[in-house]
Order: sequence, then C-alpha cells, then structure tokens
Amino acid sequence: MVVSLLLAISTTGAIAACTSGPDQLQFQVVSAADGSVLFTHPIEPGGIITMDHVHSVHKRPVRELFSVNTDGELTMEEMIFDRMGANLPFGPETINGVTTTFLEEDGHYRVVHHSRPLGAVQLLVGGPGVDHTLTMPDGSTVRLLELTRPRARVELRTSQSE
Repeated sequence: MVVSLLLAISTTGAIAACTSGPDQLQFQVVSAADGSVLFTHPIEPGGIITMDHVHSVHKRPVRELFSVNTDGELTMEEMIFDRMGANLPFGPETINGVTTTFLEEDGHYRVVHHSRPLGAVQLLVGGPGVDHTLTMPDGSTVRLLELTRPRARVELRTSQSE
C-alpha cells in the first residue's frame, strides 16, 4: 500500500500535514480565490468536524457540527449557541426539504439538522475576535487564521466534492 505525506504551507506559514492512502476521503479547506487546498485531513463517514467561533454581531460563542455521510458528502449535524442573534435560527426551519429540530437545553439553543447534505460550505474567514477553529474527529485543531487572512473566502468540503 502506498502512503503519502501531504504538507500544506499557508500564506501565514502554518503547516498542515496528514498521511493517507491514495483513496482515503479527505476533509479540505480550499481557497475560493484560487482553488488551492489550504488544509486537508483524512476523514471517515460519520466522523464529526466541529467549528467553533464567536458570532461577529452579538459576540457570543457558536458551535457548528458537521459530518460526512456514506456518499462522502459534508453534512450539517447541529448548531449550538447560548443567545439569539442575527443570522441564527429562532425556531425550526425547513432547508432543502429537511426540517430542523429546535431545542432549548441547559441554557443553550441546539438546532439539529438531521445530517442535511451540504456539499461544500462557503465561508468568510473572521478576524481574531471571531476565531473560526476546526476540530477534527481525532481531536486535532486548526484555526482558519493559521491558513489564510481575515475576510478571505474559503470552502469547506470533502475530496469527494472536488
């Protein structure tokens, strides 16, 4: 079996490394400007990727949980936050035929998305006060500001959606 080592060096000098076989599914952060892969990490279907950040308007923490389905697509699992705010759900929503479940638990709001397929997620990287941070299923973390500059547009996706 051939195993490769991939090193990605970002514009800020951060290095992301992973080892994988030739057909291993990868979670990727890709520059929307030029399509370059800024970060890659092996992932299996069912693996949870967590994105933590501080909401840019109301300055409160938000946690978003993504997964990968058996077709290799990125899916939305949950969103958790502690205070209502701009661009945050305030009740159940139907998105692309999937109705979310809106719960209030232990002083937090939890929006369950029931593995809603996303394809790729377009994201505007926030500054240090927002601090988008991804946690991979193995517990390793990467700050998007280690990969690119604030206000850069990136895409979260799997290698399946290239």
